[in-house]
Amino acid sequence: MHKKKIIFSDNTLWAIFNFRGNVIKHFTDKGYEVIVIAPEMEESEMQGSVPDGIRLIQVKMERAKTNPFSDIAYFFRVLRIYHKEKPVYIFHYTIKPNIYGSIAAKLNGVRSSAMMAGLGYAFKNDSLVSKIARGLYKIGMKCTENLFLLNKENLSDILRLKICNPKKITLLKGGEGVDLKHFGYTDNSSDDITFLFIGRILFEKGYNEFVECAKQIKKEYANVRFEILGTLDPTYPNSVSKERLEEDVQSGTICYAGFVKDVRPIYARKGIVVTLPSFYGEGLNRSLMEACATGKPIITTDIAGCRETVEDGINGYCIPPKDSNALIEAVRKYMNLTDEQRKKMSEASRMLAEKRFDIDNVIDIYDRII
Repeated sequence: MHKKKIIFSDNTLWAIFNFRGNVIKHFTDKGYEVIVIAPEMEESEMQGSVPDGIRLIQVKMERAKTNPFSDIAYFFRVLRIYHKEKPVYIFHYTIKPNIYGSIAAKLNGVRSSAMMAGLGYAFKNDSLVSKIARGLYKIGMKCTENLFLLNKENLSDILRLKICNPKKITLLKGGEGVDLKHFGYTDNSSDDITFLFIGRILFEKGYNEFVECAKQIKKEYANVRFEILGTLDPTYPNSVSKERLEEDVQSGTICYAGFVKDVRPIYARKGIVVTLPSFYGEGLNRSLMEACATGKPIITTDIAGCRETVEDGINGYCIPPKDSNALIEAVRKYMNLTDEQRKKMSEASRMLAEKRFDIDNVIDIYDRII
C-alpha cells in the first residue's frame, strides 16, 4: 500500500527544516511520505541537510530575481512534479512557491496552503515590480485553500490590500512555534555581557543602529561585547556589504560569528542578551522566539513580529525602530541591573515562550487543516 504524500515547498532547503522540522517529523511519524521541494543546491551544501526518510526534489529556481521567463519555467516544473507525485496536500512558503506553486496545485486538483512569514520588499513600496507581485499574489491566493499569517499587522495589510479572502486566513498567534524541549532553558548568569544580533545582515534588521550602539556602550563599559551571527544577503536590495561588515569587525566595534546550523550552543553561553533593532517586515521573528525559550533577555523594536517576544521591563526592552539613542539607553538599563534582576528577566523570557510559542500548538493547527 502506497503512503499518502505531503509536499513542503520553499525557496531554501535550510528554512524548511529549520522552521518546519517538527511539523515534518510529525507527519512522517503519522505515516505520510514527506517530499520536500527546494531550489537546486551544490552537493556540499546538502550534506546533513535532509533527514532520513524525507525525499528531496530539487528544482531550478531564481530565488531572488524577477525574471518572467525563469518564473514561468519554474511554474511548469512544479506543475509537472505535482502531476507526477499526486500528493494529498501541499504547503507552500515564500513568494514564488506561494504564487506559482498554489496555481500549479489548483490546476492539478490538489489542496494547498500558503504561508507569508512576513510582508517583505514586495509589500513595502509601490514600484512596478511590487505592484505586479501583489497582483500575482492575489491570483495565487485564489488558488489556495488556506493562508497562514504570523501577526495581526500582516493580517490587516493583507485584508486592506484585498490579497486573500478573509475566510481562508489562519493567524498563527505564536508564529511557527519553538520546540521547547529542543531549546531548553539555560542559566544566563555572567559578569561579562554579550549583546547578540541574530539574523540576516541587513540594514533593515537594524545593523546601523546595532553598530552605533556598540561604539557608544564600549566606551562606557569594559565587560561588554557586541556580536553578530548570521549571513550576508547580497540578493536583497540595500543589504549590508561584505566590505562594510569587515570594516566594522576590523575596527573592533563588533565581532562576527558567521553562520551556524545549530544555534543552541550559542544560546547556551552565559551573559547573552539577544538584540535585534529591526524595522524589517517581520512575520514573527524565529531567533527572538528561540531566545525566549532558552531564557535570554530580549532587546528589540516595537514592530509587528518583534514586539510579541518582549514584555517591556519584564523580559527585556521594547524600543522605537530606527532609534540608536533608544537602543543605547535600553542597553545601559540592562547593564545597570543587579544579578537578581537579570535572572528574573531570563526566567520571564522562558515563561513567555511556554505561554505563546509552543510548537505543539502549531502542529495541532496543521493537523486540523489536513
